[in-house]
Amino acid sequence: MAFMKNNPIAPKTSKFKRETYEKLIKTGQFIYQIGELENLRKPSREVSIDKIKSPEFKSKIKYLKECMKKYRKITGLGRGITAVQVGIPERFSVVYVPEIKGQLLIIINPKVTKRSEKFLKYPEMCMSAEPIIAPVARPAWIEFEYYDEKGKKKYWKTKDNTKKGKIYNRVFQHEIDHMDGIINIDKVESKELTLLSSPTYHEKAEFEQV
Repeated sequence: MAFMKNNPIAPKTSKFKRETYEKLIKTGQFIYQIGELENLRKPSREVSIDKIKSPEFKSKIKYLKECMKKYRKITGLGRGITAVQVGIPERFSVVYVPEIKGQLLIIINPKVTKRSEKFLKYPEMCMSAEPIIAPVARPAWIEFEYYDEKGKKKYWKTKDNTKKGKIYNRVFQHEIDHMDGIINIDKVESKELTLLSSPTYHEKAEFEQV
């Protein structure tokens, strides 16, 4: 703690940090944190294509969607969530895409087919490792194939150079990593990690070419 004339000065963002941890208490009721679930560090199993339309798998998708909505309602944030983070070790994710009908995109068994040679560094947070911020370097864009919740094969080939487009490409990479048992904090040195302590962090975050 800093001192001014021998008197301790509390951090200016102490209220924000308290509110942040209060939200984490709520989201931690349905999202597993690192150290709580062994499967977070293991590759998830592929979803059988012939089971995508089954009532059992539909109920899993519904639950993951509910978790995404609940997280966003509590925090006002959240771009993507992967099944293993809520205790389902299968390769599918929900990504928040406000531009599409229903706002939630389901990607099942994604397979990356191409990556940009240009890398961008950007500070990331993870629902399973909050409130840690990891400045991760990733390809500027990826192309991948996946199945939607109707069992149809789809392709992502968007190379939008706006901040929004770069974030989408990053979110998909982040979620695919989860399917492989990789957390964003695994991709940086420990000295690069910081904790969320500013309410303007998300507004000020910028991409850096590396």
